[in-house]
Amino acid sequence: MRLLVLYARSRGLFAAFAVMLASTVGIWALDNRDWRILLLALAMGVCAMSAGLGSPDLKLDRTGALPWPLWRGTHLVVAAAVVCGLTTALQMWDAGMILRGAVGLAGLTGLTATVLGSQLSWTLPVLWTAVCVVAGPTDNTILTWLVQSPESTGALLTATALGVLGLAAYAIRGPRGIS
Repeated sequence: MRLLVLYARSRGLFAAFAVMLASTVGIWALDNRDWRILLLALAMGVCAMSAGLGSPDLKLDRTGALPWPLWRGTHLVVAAAVVCGLTTALQMWDAGMILRGAVGLAGLTGLTATVLGSQLSWTLPVLWTAVCVVAGPTDNTILTWLVQSPESTGALLTATALGVLGLAAYAIRGPRGIS
């Protein structure tokens, strides 16, 4: 148990969870069932979780004796589950849409951390969310997968692909600066 606590402290996970919880309470206080608020909740959760995707000393991580791909993969999966769980607890939106959004945005965060580094891992998911808010639901299920109906197969496949690719890239490669 001590190893988990040390890992959580080194990645700032307690503070990230507090931010996620505070943003969830703030969204709940708005009591607005608009899909834009759902995107705001998911984007805030992903931004909070992205803070811990890299350690303060990436070179020290490389020398550690831990199986880092397993730790990084587990970190991303648990973070997506926490974002999904907190947003689902609000009971304002369809759970399938929340799960699809959390998986896709977490994968996009992992991809961005791999390419740009953990400091900027929040940028692409927030940009994609902003594009979806501006564009709204359209016929393009790949670009606007976040705002498609829960029954949209194209949106589900896009979110799943982003989730799997992001998880694999982040778990295997780690944040930029580690290799």
